[in-house]
Amino acid sequence: MKDFFASIFSSSKDGLPYWIFWFLLCIILLLLIFIFLRDKDLRQRLNSFLVRIKRQLIKIRLKSRLKKEQHEKTRLLITLGKKVWNDNIFDDEGSETREKLEKLEKEKQSLEKELENINSRIDSLKVNLEESRQEYQDQLKQKEASKKPYEKKLAEIKEKEKIINITIDKNQKIAAAAEKELKKAEKKAQEIEKDAKLSEDEKLARKEKIEEQKKNLPHKKEEAEKKLLDLREEKEEIKKERKELQEMLNFHEKSKKEIEEKVKEKRNKFQKEIKEWEKNKVRIHEKIKDIEVEKEPLFKRLGITIEEHRAKHEELVIFYSQIDRMDKRIQELESQIQSL
Repeated sequence: MKDFFASIFSSSKDGLPYWIFWFLLCIILLLLIFIFLRDKDLRQRLNSFLVRIKRQLIKIRLKSRLKKEQHEKTRLLITLGKKVWNDNIFDDEGSETREKLEKLEKEKQSLEKELENINSRIDSLKVNLEESRQEYQDQLKQKEASKKPYEKKLAEIKEKEKIINITIDKNQKIAAAAEKELKKAEKKAQEIEKDAKLSEDEKLARKEKIEEQKKNLPHKKEEAEKKLLDLREEKEEIKKERKELQEMLNFHEKSKKEIEEKVKEKRNKFQKEIKEWEKNKVRIHEKIKDIEVEKEPLFKRLGITIEEHRAKHEELVIFYSQIDRMDKRIQELESQIQSL
């Protein structure tokens, strides 16, 4: 479509200028306006349509105001009923409503007393839980303190065992080295004895030298082996002592875990009971809330009754005047809506 108009109205020699298009459009609009001004029936229908829309908008606004005023009156009547109830301003009016309110109030007071007992019970359980936790905490500290000497002694034994292992390893190496040297000397002596190139005097001299070299080796080996024997006996004693200490530590650790299990079990028991009481607390709060909701229409009914009979009490005069002003506004709004 755009291409079509562009082909007709253009600045080229083959088409018409754009200003002619706008000129024709203005003429069409002027013709439409002229027809509208000459057609009285069309104008009336349009005017009637606009008036209806305007009335509907006014009516919606008035209904909204009316609803708000009625709501405010309801709240005022409830407030009046509460005032009469709280200040005990009763004549003969509203005795039936008063009896119902008294019944609900007694039920509410009973629930509030029950709620007070529940709160007291929950507080008591929380105190017991804290005391129990502190008691077990003290027991755990005592267990930890009683473990310290055993842990210290075990650390000392482990360190001593480490040194013994190092000494055993050292003496094993000394004994093995002495044994090796002895074997080496004996082998060398055998080789000298078999060597035909050496004279008897040379063989004797060399053998004496070898004997001198290996003279202290048996004693060195024996001493190292004796030390090894003593060290291994000491290691066995330490091992036995370490086992006893470890058993004592295991016993303390087991006692500690038993205490922790008791703490957990007791805590869970208290928390479960507290949770149940909290559920009861929520349930009672809901009941009290339901009673308050149930009292609202009774307060309204009481307010209506008192307002209808206009009980002669100085404290209620201001409520009557406010209700009268609201009734007047409601009537005016209803009248305006009816006229529309």
